This record gives sequence, C-alpha cells and structure tokens, in this order.
Amino acid sequence: MKTFKIRELEINPALVLSPMSGVTTSAFRRLIKRNNPGCVGLTVSEFVSVEAITRGVKRTFEMMKFRSEERPYGVQIFGADPKRMADAAQIVEELGVDLVDINCGCPAPKVVKKGGGCELMRNPDLLKEIFTGVRNAIKIPLTMKMRTGWDESSKNFLEVAKLAEDCGVEAITIHGRTRAQSYRGEADWSFFDKVLSSVSIPVCGSGDVVSKESAISKFNSGVSGLYIGRGALSNPFIFSEIIGRSIRKAPEQLLLEYIALLREDFQDSACIGKVKQLASQFAKGTLWRKQVLLEMELSRIEELLQSKEVYVTY
Repeated sequence: MKTFKIRELEINPALVLSPMSGVTTSAFRRLIKRNNPGCVGLTVSEFVSVEAITRGVKRTFEMMKFRSEERPYGVQIFGADPKRMADAAQIVEELGVDLVDINCGCPAPKVVKKGGGCELMRNPDLLKEIFTGVRNAIKIPLTMKMRTGWDESSKNFLEVAKLAEDCGVEAITIHGRTRAQSYRGEADWSFFDKVLSSVSIPVCGSGDVVSKESAISKFNSGVSGLYIGRGALSNPFIFSEIIGRSIRKAPEQLLLEYIALLREDFQDSACIGKVKQLASQFAKGTLWRKQVLLEMELSRIEELLQSKEVYVTY
C-alpha cells in the first residue's frame, strides 16, 4: 500500500478519512479507526468556521477535540477573511493537531455566499492572501482541499494548485467534481496527470472511492493518496477492505459501538441523528433499518439493536 509524507508527517497508509460536515466527529473518527486498525493514515475534522474559532464559541472547540488514537489528525477550517483564517489556524495549532487544512471545495450555498469554500477558487487574489497569511501564522503542515472548479466552463484547479504550492501549502486534495455538480454524476479523475506534472507537493484525490476496486482504479491515476468520505458511511470497513484486512461486523454491532462512542461526547438527544445517519447508509438491506430510522429515543434504538426485534419486518 502506498504511503506519502506531508513534510515529516507520514501518512501511512495513503488513505484518509475525509472531512464531512456533521459526520466526522471524534466518535465517528474513532469508530472508523478502531474498525480499520492500521488502515487509516489520517483523520480530519468536520469543517470548522474561523468566525466561531476566533470568537471562542464553546461548541466549535468541542468539534475540534480529539483523542490520541485519532492521530495523525488535522482540522479543516473555512472562511474568507484572511486575518481570521490566520488567527484561527494559530488557535488550531495550539490544540496540538498535526496539520491545518483549508476548505476551498465546499459547495454549500450558506458557505459560498459568505465567500468561503469553493467560492475561494473564483478569487485567486484573496486565496493567495489567505494561503500566505495562514502559512506564516503556523509551524505545522498546511494543506488544502478543493474541487475542479466552479462549473464546467471555469475549471481552474491547475491554477489553484500552482498558487497553493507557491504560497507554501504542502499538500493538496482535489475532489473530481465542480461546485455546480455538487455530489451528482461521476467524479472526474482524468485530469490528475496534469496536476502531478505541474506541482511537486503531494496531490490526493477525492470522489467515488467506494470499494477496493474503485480505490485501485483511482490510485492508477498517480495520486499520492485517497480521501474517502461518503464511502465510509455506506461501508465503515472500506479502509481495511482496500488493504485486504477486512474483519466485518454485523451492522447492529457496529451501531451499538457507535452509540457508546457518541455518548462520551454528546447527550442522548444529540446522538440520535448521527446514529440514524449511519444506519440509513450502512444498514441498507436489513429488516430493521426502517424501525431504527423511525425511533425518536436513543435508548429505544439501542434496545432494538440488542434484541431480536431488529429482525421483524415493518
């Protein structure tokens, strides 16, 4: 299995749990790491607002908390104000994380309307100021994640990749869709040779890595590593399967583990949506999935998963 380095930080293996808003909490990261031992080279937080970081919002700092077992671990920040981006990165570094990642790829309207996420790709002058400011503010590795462009007529991934390297960004990840595509259609991996021949820093790929076969195919594009997001929701064992070490568990067993991990950080009321989120993807085909998704109490979901009732059709 491939490995790569971001400065002296070794990503081994070259498989990364991609940041997902509302998903990649500490509990989810630990669930994935524990069920794919030795198969996840890097975990990344869900994206975090620099406005909230610099204002000291308690919930935001809870979002960035991590345990040592999650290392190597990075925090992904988003925003559009250069000073706040730099200040936030400095605060993140003080938490003891291994790297800071800048979000230049989020397609969500609420993010791009404020100038963040994929909107940054349309403003290279601002992006240069952000990259430079954050690079000068921190000592730990700096990375970024982007899309191929805003839409089919404005794919500027190559320009942004060169800019990032020139400003001291030490690794980049490209999701093979435009902002206009969101998550529709197939991710395009055909352009990576152009990027790889234009920059000397590690270049990772993201989009549609959903199985061992697709991972092998994506690695053939020459990328340094793979970022896996939604594929880990539909199959939490995907990392070990790619490496060939899979030890699968029944969906109900994994969900019970997830509940226990979530309870370490959240009240029961805040756990329900996250448990259903995983169940809706991972438990497809089970007779009890609909029952779990209809329940409104975490204790009742737990009882269903522990009992024979989970095998009753609805």
